[in-house]
Amino acid sequence: MKTIAMRMLVVIMALALCVAPVAGAAEKDNGNPAADIGLGVASFLCSVPYGAAKVVTALLGGIVGSFTYVLSGFDKKAADAVWYTTIEGDYVVTPDHLRGKKDLRFTGVPPESKSGR
Repeated sequence: MKTIAMRMLVVIMALALCVAPVAGAAEKDNGNPAADIGLGVASFLCSVPYGAAKVVTALLGGIVGSFTYVLSGFDKKAADAVWYTTIEGDYVVTPDHLRGKKDLRFTGVPPESKSGR
């Protein structure tokens, strides 16, 4: 379990180092096509480790949520809390995420915690 947590920490740190310089460059964007291409490439390169970490988290969350469902006496609300938190969220980093126009959400929000419900 320590190994998985350490690997996830390394991926998150690598993503943070990847996104920081790109976000600064994105703020200076004045509609330059080269900058748009650069942001597209950067978003792809950031999406590879981020997407892999997100998929692994979603798979583990699906498994843990299933165990939660069974072990809680088939309480779907308890399982949904795990499933929504781990499976929902963004799987790909887009140029809008790098520009700061859109929030990048690694985790989802369970239904009862969403605003307006």
